[in-house]
Amino acid sequence: MKKVAVTTVALSLMVSGAALGGVFSNGQSLLESRCAVCHPSSKAKVLKRTPAQWDGIVSNMMKKGAKLNAEEKKTLVKYLAENYKK
Repeated sequence: MKKVAVTTVALSLMVSGAALGGVFSNGQSLLESRCAVCHPSSKAKVLKRTPAQWDGIVSNMMKKGAKLNAEEKKTLVKYLAENYKK
């Protein structure tokens, strides 16, 4: 019975996270799932930019329709800035 309750709570948290826009997403998965909708993720991977430049690029992509909430944007920009830095 205890195992069922723990499993139920875990599943509820996962569903809640998905409903909140991907709380459990990481930068790499956001790049692959959200950016690759319009262009290959390799396009971003060849760029070397500062954190401010990545923030500007992601903001511009959001204006063009990229589906990211504020937390996802922060996660994606951090990932890009750490992995593809100038």
